[in-house]
Amino acid sequence: MDDKGYGWVASGGRRFFVHVKDFDRGQRRPGLGDEVYFVPGLDPKGRACARRVIFVKPDKARSGVGAWILLCLLLWLPLTALAWLPLPWWMGAGGMLVVSLITFGMYANDKQRAVSNGWRVPESQLHLAELLGGWPGAFLAQRILRHKCSKPGYQVVYWTIVLLYQFAAADVMLDQRFSKALMEFVDR
Repeated sequence: MDDKGYGWVASGGRRFFVHVKDFDRGQRRPGLGDEVYFVPGLDPKGRACARRVIFVKPDKARSGVGAWILLCLLLWLPLTALAWLPLPWWMGAGGMLVVSLITFGMYANDKQRAVSNGWRVPESQLHLAELLGGWPGAFLAQRILRHKCSKPGYQVVYWTIVLLYQFAAADVMLDQRFSKALMEFVDR
């Protein structure tokens, strides 16, 4: 499968055209050497193609136990820092939960639009939702919906946001040591 979203699968000495849309929803993007099951079919021009394609060995690593452990580790520092701050619940962990649910919904909406070739949710809006506290919802959406998880440029911005949250939380827990040092440097 190439970057355009199509390629060929071989079975019984025959090649079958396959498009990424012929894979069951929620699956990862296929790669060279992946073994798949499919239903042989014909396209509108009468050429052999693969329909209803699924992986022989599904990739469960992205949404397995390891992903949940990683999310808990990533949440520990920000949630601990939020507990230290004198904020109402809706500005702390409660707000993060609400924004994460909204972000997950935005990902689901964008995934649906991608499948149906509709207008997409701009990546800048998804990143803004992550920055406003929805990065945990984005983390789950990337693994459960298999959306935006294979775009390197997108992932760089996403993980930068996650690291900013880790840094800000560490700064809060260290009595704003980094922020104060930065302000002193700027004032010079």
